[in-house]
Amino acid sequence: MNLHKIMIIYRKEMLDLLRDRRTVITSFVLPVILYPLLMIGFSSMLSRQEHVLEKQEMTIYINNQVMDESSLLIEKELEKLETFQIMEPINLFEKANYLPLVEDNSIQALIEIRDSLSTNGYLVYITTVSYNRSDDKSTLAYEKITNALKNVEFDLVGERLQKIKINREILNAVDIKEENVAPPEKMVGFALGKFLPYLLIILTISGASVIASDLVAGEKERGTLETILVSAARRNELVVGKYLTIITISLLTVLLNLFSMYISFTYILSQAGEVATKLQLPLGNFALILVLMLPLITLFSAILLSISTYSRNIKEAQSYQMPLIFGSIMLSMVSFLPGFELNFGFALIPIVNFSLLIRDIMLSNYNIQYLFLIIGYTILLDIIVIAISIKLFNSESVLFRTAEEKSLKFWGKGKKDIFSTQFVMLVFFILLLGLFYIGGSWQSKDIMSGLIKSEIFIILLPVIFILRISKTNIKSTLRLNKTNPLNFLLALVAAIPALIVVAVLGQLINLVFPISESYVEGMKNLLTASDGGFWYSILVIGVLAGICEETLFRGYIINGFKKLGFWKSIIISGVLFGIFHLDPFRLIPASLLGMWMGYLLLQTNSIFVPMFAHFINNSLTIVITTYGDKIPVLKTLATADIIPYWYIFPAGLIVYLVYLVVEKINPKIEINEL
Repeated sequence: MNLHKIMIIYRKEMLDLLRDRRTVITSFVLPVILYPLLMIGFSSMLSRQEHVLEKQEMTIYINNQVMDESSLLIEKELEKLETFQIMEPINLFEKANYLPLVEDNSIQALIEIRDSLSTNGYLVYITTVSYNRSDDKSTLAYEKITNALKNVEFDLVGERLQKIKINREILNAVDIKEENVAPPEKMVGFALGKFLPYLLIILTISGASVIASDLVAGEKERGTLETILVSAARRNELVVGKYLTIITISLLTVLLNLFSMYISFTYILSQAGEVATKLQLPLGNFALILVLMLPLITLFSAILLSISTYSRNIKEAQSYQMPLIFGSIMLSMVSFLPGFELNFGFALIPIVNFSLLIRDIMLSNYNIQYLFLIIGYTILLDIIVIAISIKLFNSESVLFRTAEEKSLKFWGKGKKDIFSTQFVMLVFFILLLGLFYIGGSWQSKDIMSGLIKSEIFIILLPVIFILRISKTNIKSTLRLNKTNPLNFLLALVAAIPALIVVAVLGQLINLVFPISESYVEGMKNLLTASDGGFWYSILVIGVLAGICEETLFRGYIINGFKKLGFWKSIIISGVLFGIFHLDPFRLIPASLLGMWMGYLLLQTNSIFVPMFAHFINNSLTIVITTYGDKIPVLKTLATADIIPYWYIFPAGLIVYLVYLVVEKINPKIEINEL
């Protein structure tokens, strides 16, 4: 690459962007103006509204059904509360008539006082406070009422003790004194660490997305891309120049946002009183976060550049960017959640790792090893994604892709349309949503009945419906073909070794992402939940799941990727099979099993072999869960957390030998002929 040419491209793109007033305003002007207006204005409005709410009059109704000295004392204490307006009592009180008044905020609380006796014969005043928790004014009234009732309770108990000549100080058995050892700066960091990662990540990706979609997809739309391509710069140099442009604009956006946040928070603290003025925002932490954002900015820039290169126009690029932006929003919100601590596993999840690390940096409690791990891991992802961008930019079919996407309609057209990647993925996501919403509801009521209905109505019948309505040959499509009986024996031989490989992988996953005991117990309950006993579980989880799920994934979905080749179709359909289980802990093991069954399908050209393998795998899991501790051979597998890691080598060797035999006894068939 020629650095001089790269810099020429870089300067050209920067000048074009800086000439655009919209880019200057959205990327540079708004961050400087927006944060002070939002933060200072919001802070002022919040403090003003709290003051206004505190001074507003609140109407309550007291229904005293006791009317003795103590209950009247409770009433008197409530009447002392400032801003409280007590409604006049009526003789014939009906609670049902007053609850709607509380619900529509005509009154803020309804208080009923009844008396009762405790189990030891002491008089107890049961005070029921009905209020509208969805209304701030009613909630504030409830808080004031409960505080007043606690004071009355203390006085009443004190009077009872005095009557039996016991000093009321006996009530002070435990004197609780709060001592917060966190310094004020750390408390500020704790508050900022909750939402700062979310803001920075969203601002980074949203700012970069606008620039990236214009740099390549925009040039395609304007017809200026060809002019750049015929210049002296090579395509790799063009990609790097545009990549540096996105990084620069994103970095400037983040820098201005951090600066604006810092100034805004400093101003807010200066207006918050004498104690707050002594607080110092962690300037060093802000600087470290800026440095840390560099690899994340480069990653987002590379991904967005790839999207822009693949897209035909800006509109299409923006539609592809939406899942990335939405996913980033969801993942960045982990900083709001309690109990999530940065560990080795989370350090390998993009966006989540930065969100947790930025939170720890604001608390001045970060692990330097995780910091370097996250930076190194992100740089590795950068290299991979920028390599993809260069490959896309060097592909004429991608760079000048002008053909419109095929319609999803297939009735009356070629039968092959139902096997297009687009249509197959649409079917997959519809069934995935159906399994989550409908199947989940069925299974929550009755696990076995729900599984049966899910397998038949959500997984099996939609495939049969699609094939029938498109008049596709079901037998040839699903590969309902005879095969060498030895294939079934080989699938059986590979079952336990494959299960050992999956179990060891599960243990490795547990090291990175610890699996809770409740999850393990839930899986055991699932496998032994049948009231019909062991054989009923085998029938539902083994036989029915093997038939229905293989019909969907190896019968239909794998056909949508045939044009990608033998192994790519196996890998993609296997990953989709793992995703379909809706379980992050089983994603990798289930995907590998799906790939193994996909291989058995394409190599034997018969769906009966993967169906049998699926049945054996699920049934073995049930056997191990039910009888593993009673059968010495299976005892080690039953306690999967103690499987020696070296087991994976002989188990993997057996699976490999089975693979060689399957290759030998089954004639090689081109995937397009399948």
